[in-house]
Amino acid sequence: MNASRLQRLTADTVALARAERPTYDRTSPPVIAHLGFGSFAKAHLGLYADDLLRRGQPGMIRGVSITSRGAEDRLTPQDGLYTVAEREPGTLVSLRVLGALASMETGAAAALDAMAAPATSLVTLTITEKGYEVTAEELEHADAPMSAPALIALALARRRRAGLAPPVFASLDNLLDNGRVLQTRVVEAANRFDPSLAEWITCEVAFPSSVVDRMVPAPTERDLEDIGSRLGLVDRAAVSTEHHRSWIVEAVEALEPLAGVGVELVDDVTPFERRKLWLLNGPHSAVAYGGLLAGCDTVAHAVGHAAVAPFVRRLVEQTLEVAALPAALGPARFADDALRRFANPTLGHTCAQVGADGSSKLPQRLVPVAAARRARGLDTDMFAVVVAIWIAGTAGLRVRGAELPPLEDPVAADLRSAVSRGDGLHRLSSLALAGHADASFVADVARALDRLGDSGLALLEAPW
Repeated sequence: MNASRLQRLTADTVALARAERPTYDRTSPPVIAHLGFGSFAKAHLGLYADDLLRRGQPGMIRGVSITSRGAEDRLTPQDGLYTVAEREPGTLVSLRVLGALASMETGAAAALDAMAAPATSLVTLTITEKGYEVTAEELEHADAPMSAPALIALALARRRRAGLAPPVFASLDNLLDNGRVLQTRVVEAANRFDPSLAEWITCEVAFPSSVVDRMVPAPTERDLEDIGSRLGLVDRAAVSTEHHRSWIVEAVEALEPLAGVGVELVDDVTPFERRKLWLLNGPHSAVAYGGLLAGCDTVAHAVGHAAVAPFVRRLVEQTLEVAALPAALGPARFADDALRRFANPTLGHTCAQVGADGSSKLPQRLVPVAAARRARGLDTDMFAVVVAIWIAGTAGLRVRGAELPPLEDPVAADLRSAVSRGDGLHRLSSLALAGHADASFVADVARALDRLGDSGLALLEAPW
């Protein structure tokens, strides 16, 4: 089918879609405000909200991007409608058009309005690990906040003045104890604006930690064209994902309706956080960096590579040795399933995408495992190798005479400057880890960098 002849997905054309379509009322006031409505939120939060609405319960979302207009430009012409395509090897592609998004807006003012709206009872966030920082300059100029924590503090100040109950705030980012981190940042910002506001937030506002899990690669033009041909409509906001999805969150009374659509409400998310960060996110990073070293474009290619696959499998085994997870969580089975999910070739998750922003990911995913192993008197060489590959790609170091594909990272410029100054590998490793690891692991990483430069891919094939 010629995509140029297809109509655009909108409220007027959705009846033509060859997919599951929303049949519920989309005019009710949004009860969820989401900051950072990107691919993951579309394929994860959007599905749970759509499930709520199909059950006749409130679930409309007001999406906001604080800085980038990309999502608004794609979704507004489609009246907030978009398609989620679930892809698994050997099965038919499943298409579902979601109608849970009421609007998509851009900017700090829109974020404040969305969070302060009387109907908003839940605020969720996918702003990546680096989105939780608040600069001193921002706090000194409270008239123009841009960070999520500062905006949340100001939105709560509006609600407090208006006598409105605060919503629940749930981070959906891969960040250890994400609820506490968010609460801490918001309270810090509020304290600079108004100490009494900070005290009120501490006492009255719920910030439950949560663990979310679904692999959602950034859509390519090929993905969009394929979905459009299957759907029978052009959809510039479509996403592809796997069948698996989960959301585990600390139990809060206001979240109880979510339990009816598959969200797991628990008293303590800590073991679930560790299981995901150590046995899924950490190996995911290891596969991506190993894949870059092996010249693989995608994670699915890398996880099947003759050198990468056994290396990552052994790294998982070493992680399981110190994970200390309850047997009821099935850590070994979870780890095996994660490796199977990585191998899904229909997703096209690239190694460069998964490997980006290692400076904020690895301190959560791999460094704590290395620390746990060292505390038990066990070696950390494999984990140091993974960190070394990240540093080499980010800093532009040569590996066996060639550079790895460059990795996007907030510290890339600093690391490349260090290399150009001729800083040694130990200094480079210390700069890259920025205090997240002890001196012994920094030394391990420096040695791994030295070996990596000489050995390249052969380093993964060493006896571990």
